[in-house]
Amino acid sequence: MRGFVSQLDLARMIERVSRRFLDYLRLELTKLGVDDISPSQVMVLLTIGAGEIAVRDLLDRGHYVGSNASYNLKQLVESGYLDRGASPRDRRLARISLSPKGQLLCERLRLLDETSQFGQNPEIDIETDLQTTHDTLRRLEQWWSDALRYGGVLLASCTSYSFIVQDQVNLLT
Repeated sequence: MRGFVSQLDLARMIERVSRRFLDYLRLELTKLGVDDISPSQVMVLLTIGAGEIAVRDLLDRGHYVGSNASYNLKQLVESGYLDRGASPRDRRLARISLSPKGQLLCERLRLLDETSQFGQNPEIDIETDLQTTHDTLRRLEQWWSDALRYGGVLLASCTSYSFIVQDQVNLLT
């Protein structure tokens, strides 16, 4: 029988898994001969993706801390992974996009991901497990975001969380 898993247990596990993934990404970068970018900076590139976005949108989308993001963006521009320009409507707003070098690195990492041996055991339905894990983490993110945004439980969306007991929702309304 398994014990109770608390929010703190989950948060610590998520942090460990994230650090372990960054270690794995560092190994893959080494195999590719890339030594001028950190795994955290690679995650910034992957968050930017195709197209051009405002720095403010990157901060919102990736949940980066402003000073940390500024440092990483400066390094990525200087290393040639990002192109940075001003918004045509408001010259004070910075717009960023992947440079050809950044696009190439992201494409190489996507190819590595697609050909990875992860989940190649035919006895394990890894796609379903990954989808379930992703969906669960997304619900946790939404739950914690709502708690931060509204100072507690967002009553309007309580019924959409399958892990909330209906009696508790009724007590709050």
